[in-house]
Amino acid sequence: MAGARLFRGAAGLITLGALIVQYALLLERMRDSSAATLRFLSYFTLLSNSLGAAAFLAPALAPNTAAGRFFARPGVRTAATLYLLVVGAVYHAILASRWDPQGWQLAADIALHTISPIAILIDWLFLTPKRDLSFRLVPPALLFPLGYGLWALALGAWNGFYPYPFLDVKTLGYLAVGFNLAILLAIFAALGGLMVAVGRRLPAAAQR
Repeated sequence: MAGARLFRGAAGLITLGALIVQYALLLERMRDSSAATLRFLSYFTLLSNSLGAAAFLAPALAPNTAAGRFFARPGVRTAATLYLLVVGAVYHAILASRWDPQGWQLAADIALHTISPIAILIDWLFLTPKRDLSFRLVPPALLFPLGYGLWALALGAWNGFYPYPFLDVKTLGYLAVGFNLAILLAIFAALGGLMVAVGRRLPAAAQR
């Protein structure tokens, strides 16, 4: 398992480094640590990658701790993979064409939207046991995106900032945003169920 720990450690450090760069860029732009922190916590991408960094690093660096054992659980790793796959897919399908990042922002974007989702998918396919996955893990896995959606709407109602176009109540209204959230949750549920079904049927070599 030394190879798995090395892979997870490297992927976790890349993800963590990108998160630090992104926070530094927000701090430089906003020049206020409280505002930068709140803005950081407004993005599903950054929250999901924070979870992904923990999923990589905890089993790699501290496998015998409570955190290491928790993030090594197949259900937890499947949920983290689900979130980052949606992050990568939504970014490249909808958001990437809307702006042109440069410099450190481009590096952070590539790490958070491409490298991290691909790395955790590789981890899930080849390093995560999946034979005992259950469809019962899908409803609890929806709590994270649901909680984020409610948090983003509450935060936007307070400060007027909506991090993604499909959450912009000022432009779309609550009915349309609610519909968008319902569609996203349905996508999470369908993809989560598909991951469970596929994971349980992968060849034995991918189950170890």
